[in-house]
Parts: sequence; C-alpha cells; structure tokens
Amino acid sequence: MSKPVVLAAAAAAVAYYLYKNKKEDEPEEVVRVSHAEALEKTTAALKAVGWDDEGARVQASIMVSSEACGNNQGLVKMFKPELMAPAPGAGKPVVERETASSAVIRGNQSPGMLALTKAVDLACAKSKGGVASVGVYDTSTSSGQLAFYGARAAEKGRIVIITANSPEFVAAKAGAKASFGTNPLCFACPVEGRSPFVFDMSTAAIALFGVLTCKAKGQPLPQQSAYDANGNWTRKVEDIHIGGGGGAIANFGGHKGTGLALMVELLCAALAGGAVLGQDVKKTAKNWGHHVIAIDPDAMADGFAGRAASIIKTVAASHAEGVRLPGDSSNAIAAKNKNAGAIPVPKRIWDVITATAAKA
Repeated sequence: MSKPVVLAAAAAAVAYYLYKNKKEDEPEEVVRVSHAEALEKTTAALKAVGWDDEGARVQASIMVSSEACGNNQGLVKMFKPELMAPAPGAGKPVVERETASSAVIRGNQSPGMLALTKAVDLACAKSKGGVASVGVYDTSTSSGQLAFYGARAAEKGRIVIITANSPEFVAAKAGAKASFGTNPLCFACPVEGRSPFVFDMSTAAIALFGVLTCKAKGQPLPQQSAYDANGNWTRKVEDIHIGGGGGAIANFGGHKGTGLALMVELLCAALAGGAVLGQDVKKTAKNWGHHVIAIDPDAMADGFAGRAASIIKTVAASHAEGVRLPGDSSNAIAAKNKNAGAIPVPKRIWDVITATAAKA
C-alpha cells in the first residue's frame, strides 16, 4: 500500500483542521481584519520566511482575495508559514520561448501562484488586438484558486481560459489507475454593468483540497466521489492514494469529465511542458503545468461585454426563483465583506500570521 500523500501547499490546512478537531468543543474564534491589514501582514509574514517583496506581495494578494470570497484556499495556507517558504534552489519564473502571440514560461520551481500570475499578465498583453497562448511549466506547487487569475484577466478586458494539471490522483473510470490530477479549468470574461463572469471548476468529482479537508476533519468523502482499489465507490479517504490506499478520486461527469481532464492534460503537459503521462511520474516530477488562452473581444466584435450581460441576465432570470450562476456565491461573500470593511479570519490563523510578520 502506498504512503499517504499530502502536498506542501495544502499541508498547513490539514494541520489547522487537525488542530480544530482537538478543539471541537470550543467555538472557533474569528477576528475581522481589513483587506489592507490582511494584505500587509500576510506580505510581511511571507517576507519573514524568505520571499522578496514581489514574491511576498503577489502570493499574499492571492490568498487574501481567496479568503475574502470564502474560498478554502486562502489564509489557511499560512497556518504553517514555514511550508510557504521558497523551495531550496528555486528561482524566479522566466520567459523561455516567445513569439508575438505566444510564450512559454519556465517556473524554475517557483510556486504556481507566481508563475501563473506572470503568465496571465503576459497573455493579456500579447492578446491586444487578437489572441494569445502562454504555457507554464516547472512550478513546484499548485496555483490555488484559478478564479483569481480569471477575474484578473477579465478586469483587463480579456476573455480567458486557464487550465492547470497536477499529480496522478484521479482515475479515468472505475478500476482504472489514477492518471489525472484534479485538473481545474477556468473561463472568465468581462460583463457590462457587473463584475466579470468567472467559472472555475475541477474536472474531478471533488477537488484535492476538499479531499484533504475530509481527511483532516475525519469526515467521509461525498457520495460517488472516489473509488477503492477494486473500482468500487468509497467514502473512505484511507481507500484512496491520499489516505494511503490504492484507489483514486473519481472524475466528474463520466466520459465527458474524462474528456475535459484530458483536454487540460494535453494543454498543460504536451503543450506547456508540464510532466507528461507515460514519460514522467507526475507525483515525483515536481513539474506542474498551466496554460492560458487570452482573447481580446474588441478585435472580434463590438459590444461584447453588453452582449455577455444580456445572455447572463436572461439565463439568471429563466426561473421564477432565479438561477444560481457560477461565481454568484463567492461574489456575494466578497461583496458582504467589502461592505463590512473587513474579512473574517480564524483567530488562530491570524495569530500565526501576525507573529510571523513581526519577525520580518
């Protein structure tokens, strides 16, 4: 039986939930922190563990943004700040290959958050007046919430499709060996009169962070989200690789989910340069791949954002009780926190951040 796998990027969250389990009779104490203070202290904490100004600022902005909209990949990563330190020998992401409308960025074992931010900004710049494709490889961790990058591009007036692959945790069908990562994809675009439309999904039945949360909290996995070693449905984390078993996470939507996961794999590995199935073992290669396609809608159509608004409004109003669209929940949480002027953060996590920041 294989050893349990916990990725460094999520290990802090596991530690925090284990801590919470020991304190389950005590209500979780929450502090309310302004966005500016959260960004300032988190940036300082990251500098204290070895990041330069830019690396600390970029990663802090992503984690604080995730926290502000209620995403589970936010400031919980700072519960064990040493796990957020630069990898030994890591360098900065650099453009390795480039044309007028494309580029490949080598991450040099930098975190996915840094490399993908660079890729999205470059794709937006290169796509002015057309379309651009930018790949990323040789990153040491995941990039976190893809919706952050999608919104970043859409706010620059771009339509964007972002994909990311990861180690072998997901089976193409019941009883198959794990081949895919949870392989998320994100589509985003500008919309007239409102915040950008952002659709961010995992192509697996459950995101890796969700599995790790179940593991740490001692909770069962959702129904029909994973297989045991014999290809039977299971709700036990210990039956799948992350928990030490021989099973795998299930894909999303049967053969259609497999098709989406395969699309992500082809873009992020075969094209962008991430670890390649059949040639590399992704779990040990430490080579996460990302791919960004950016489109300048003004190059193709007049009034795209207005048309997009009409389509989204019509779909949302197509039921008497309304239709929940991708991003609605996180947008509502972000708006509520913005109106309140503060983000709720578990006190235990905030205490770690402020204590670490004081060492900067």
